Amino acid sequence: MTNWTDTPQFQTTARLNSLSPEQRADLRLGPFEKARHEALFDALPLLRQIEVAGAMPKRDSVNGAAKVLFWNVERLRHVNAITRILQTHAPDVMLLCEIDRGMARSGNSDRMVDLASALDVSYAFAVEFIELDLGDVHEKRTHAGEVNLEGLHGAAVLSDVTLAKPFLIRIDRRGDWFGEAREEPRIGGTIAIGAQVLVGQVPVLVVSVHLESHDDPAGRAADMLRLLEQVETLSKGGAVVLGGDFNTSTSVRDERLANPAAWRNAVAADPMRPLRPQPFEPLFGHAEKFGYDWAACNVPDLPTTRHPAGSPRFPAKIDWFFTRGVLASDPAVLPAVDSQGQIVSDHEALIVTITPLASA
Repeated sequence: MTNWTDTPQFQTTARLNSLSPEQRADLRLGPFEKARHEALFDALPLLRQIEVAGAMPKRDSVNGAAKVLFWNVERLRHVNAITRILQTHAPDVMLLCEIDRGMARSGNSDRMVDLASALDVSYAFAVEFIELDLGDVHEKRTHAGEVNLEGLHGAAVLSDVTLAKPFLIRIDRRGDWFGEAREEPRIGGTIAIGAQVLVGQVPVLVVSVHLESHDDPAGRAADMLRLLEQVETLSKGGAVVLGGDFNTSTSVRDERLANPAAWRNAVAADPMRPLRPQPFEPLFGHAEKFGYDWAACNVPDLPTTRHPAGSPRFPAKIDWFFTRGVLASDPAVLPAVDSQGQIVSDHEALIVTITPLASA
């Protein structure tokens, strides 16, 4: 059995082959065993492949500085509003996660193709999870009786600049979502997907990252270390921009839900904790050891989560850029609301301008 999380994957295809509803229904029956979940990484090529498609690149490189955006687009349900926001800010490179394909909760459409077509850009897309049900508890209730056509959920890099040497890093294959323990049965795990772009003729690795929300700080740190080690094999000491939902909650999600009073007390004792997670999240230390900076490329003390009015959840800073070998400037947090003030994602978007140090 191959450990597909040990090394970056490079196999590309013009279209990922999804499982049929019948195949997913069969997997939904179990048994939900770790060995079976691990074997599926060998058996299902779409967990190891990168879909490279969309419009032909319009540029070979970015002249001068480049604007890079990261956004957890929460299923990409609001694809039209998100398209307009992206068109307004016109980033050179877009790093996205939580993109649905063939999910009832997002209209059973191909959100990846819809967005890339509207923006007229190329993309590299990979699957985080094969969804075996309709989604979380709320989504299963809302879409009861419906069927997912493809049941895929993934991440992507998009640009009108050539995306060279696309790669996939499977960060997690532990199988903690496989089964009913989290009431959202899935096959797969969090990923990073990236490519190389030329900025001022300097190759820059751009990477969309997603770390596990249900893990604890130590688990996220271990995942971050494995990610950084693999990125290093692709760009040893070179220019890199990591943009991601690192889920730096400073705690464990299940513990917060099980004992919300204790969590409120912890935040009351340190009100800046949700916005300054560095002392609680050792993944920042790993990033520093590999030469990454986060001070210049992020807006300090500004939350990146977007909750409806009246939500009991604290605004938190869980989305970040980490950069190396570039001069970062003009970081901004873009509100995840449309022109009518409607929320289009539970995460704000991040944008930053980068100039490779070799040409700064």
